[in-house]
Amino acid sequence: MKTTTYKRHRQKCAELKQRCPLPALLQRLGLGHHARPSCRSPFRDDQNASWGIYRRDGRYQWKDLGTGDGGDEITFLARLHNLDQQRDFLRLVDLYQHIAAGEAGIVQPPVQQQPPEPTPKSLPDSSGLTTGTVEQLQRLSDLRTISVPALQHASDSGFLVFGYRLNFEVFGVRDSSGLLVEVRRLDGQLFPATPNLQPRKSHTIARSTKSWPLGIGEAAPKPSIMLVEGLPDFLAAFDFIQRENKIASTAPVAMLSASASIQQSAVQLFSGKRVRMYPHNDPAGFKAAERWTAQLKPFVSTLDYFAFNRFAEVNDLAELNKQTPTSNQNISEVVL
Repeated sequence: MKTTTYKRHRQKCAELKQRCPLPALLQRLGLGHHARPSCRSPFRDDQNASWGIYRRDGRYQWKDLGTGDGGDEITFLARLHNLDQQRDFLRLVDLYQHIAAGEAGIVQPPVQQQPPEPTPKSLPDSSGLTTGTVEQLQRLSDLRTISVPALQHASDSGFLVFGYRLNFEVFGVRDSSGLLVEVRRLDGQLFPATPNLQPRKSHTIARSTKSWPLGIGEAAPKPSIMLVEGLPDFLAAFDFIQRENKIASTAPVAMLSASASIQQSAVQLFSGKRVRMYPHNDPAGFKAAERWTAQLKPFVSTLDYFAFNRFAEVNDLAELNKQTPTSNQNISEVVL
């Protein structure tokens, strides 16, 4: 009898997932603002947009990048009501059915808030990095040959920041995840060597996650992604997106290291997207493209590549952007 009841509830659960999938369930619970790929967790005092839902093989899942926790609709209800998803499975399916039916008293169960967590020490310290002034935007435009409107767009989107690091005035990039912050000197010079580091163009803030694809959370509402390599290419992407009037449809996303694989939990955030990759025209860039292709191909809608070897003395998107005002070569439709 117990086995029959359990099987019946399993079948009922499968039917409920079709009739009231995770986005609809969140809406009925009064948590519709969490029915997106990137937002703050409904279960804890989340300082960053580390929680979100995604679809894979026609089924919805949720994932908390901050804790590694995740699951389906039943797992969500179990976390919400502090129940065990296996021991309390029958109870959870009944609860799911009531919520799907919109029965009174169950539509908006209280979220059990955990005590506020201390500021995560695992995240990079981006304090002191803020929106740039008009003068700083102009200096960066002169340094990198990127239009001021494009840099303003990057700034307004929360990516481009300015400040001081290692006693130098810097510009840098970050996103809403708080997982990765990288800066460069605003005078264009190298950071000097330290006992542990050689002179370098960029400085990655301690505790950054180099495997995080910068901007992937913000890409959620847009169908197309420019997947670029490095900070300069990320900023150059904003110039091409504006020039080709693709702001509404295309989001720039950057891997800031060619040697890093895409963080596995972030790969699913590319699901269903059209992706164009801009690998640097060098061995490291080609290897990175192979690695990222293997990770993304099972998830994305389409995937193609921009070939820089078609242009003389151009190895990456930032160099192509520098040539744009004076080049006679046809470089239209850079953006997917």
